[in-house]
Amino acid sequence: MDTRLQRLFQVLRSCGAAMIVAAAGTFLIQSWEQVGDVPRYLTLLGMTALLPALAYVCGIRLQEGRSARVLMLTLLALIPIHAGVLGGFVLSQFGATTENLAPIARWVAPSRSSAILLVAGAGLALFPLIWASFRVLDRPHARVLTAASAAAHALLLVPSRSALGAILTVVPILGAAVWSAERIKPATLESRLAVSSLVMPAIVITARQVLFYEVTSAFWGTVIGIGALALFMLGKKLNDTSVERVAFAPALLSVGAFLDAIEVTTRWSFSTTWLVYGIFAAIPLLAFAWLSVRSRPFFVRSAVILNVATATTTLLVAPRPWAALQCLALGLALLSYGFIRDRRAVLYSGISLAVFGFLVEVAQAVEFFQPSGWLALAGFGFVLVGLTAWLERRSRAAKLSGELSPALPQ
Repeated sequence: MDTRLQRLFQVLRSCGAAMIVAAAGTFLIQSWEQVGDVPRYLTLLGMTALLPALAYVCGIRLQEGRSARVLMLTLLALIPIHAGVLGGFVLSQFGATTENLAPIARWVAPSRSSAILLVAGAGLALFPLIWASFRVLDRPHARVLTAASAAAHALLLVPSRSALGAILTVVPILGAAVWSAERIKPATLESRLAVSSLVMPAIVITARQVLFYEVTSAFWGTVIGIGALALFMLGKKLNDTSVERVAFAPALLSVGAFLDAIEVTTRWSFSTTWLVYGIFAAIPLLAFAWLSVRSRPFFVRSAVILNVATATTTLLVAPRPWAALQCLALGLALLSYGFIRDRRAVLYSGISLAVFGFLVEVAQAVEFFQPSGWLALAGFGFVLVGLTAWLERRSRAAKLSGELSPALPQ
């Protein structure tokens, strides 16, 4: 019965916190024509100031620490709302015109001096509350968390609403959150929630950009790429390879979004873009393989299969020397792996792919008298011979070292 009652109390506390955050959230989107923007914000600031007072009553007077911690965590959830509103005031006086912006997202300060005073006054009021919240949730790391939170929320004040500006603010916020998590290594639930609150400014910026401002392919590529990295790191932390490997899909989507943004300026053909996509997509996959021993075969195999697919389909649709050279290189890599590991399927696949790429490369060099074809083929041959000689020398040195080591005095 006691356990069930405790669960009920936890549910009621969570519902109360959700109601407070929802009420504060209406300040971001509610159009109150009869009330000015500045009085609206001062009302929000006053409501926020009641939270630490109520937390003091719960924690000190009533000796109920759980309710106090929930209230202080709720206060942290309100800080991004404050920063978003203050950012609107700053934008109205120091940024581009906001007349075409939807009324629910427009916050206008009467003058530049009033915008500065609002930011300064709110900062002086909220900074001690942020510090007090982190003192309650994670006392040993309150200073680090307060500094990271203040810096992250300060980026919400930047008076730029371009997609590039959003990228340049979201990335450092998430970087600060990851750095803080790595330094603190939160072990308790309250500590983990405190560190998680550092991500909220990035969520507000992303939502604001998507709902009201310009969104580009590069912006989506950044957001999806961050999601892929978060999935991979989550899987690694949970020791779950299935979660790690799910990062494969958003990583490919992120590369595709970035290439779409690049293609607008470069005017590449579809075949060139497809070929470059395979090369660029292999970079995050190989990075994941390097970071995870358990999922390394999966990511390496995925990178190889993807590049084989892009190279061969490019050769079938629009033959070109560089696609043939890539096909040849991949074929030789598979040939070498299959030969060393004694895997005939991989060996024969590598031989077929290398022969196919070689024939197309030669045909292109013969048919089109351009330096790219035969110079690439000759250069690849030189590199291959030199690389083989270097590997052979390393192999002999390693073998000799292994033979001499038993004879060395112990």
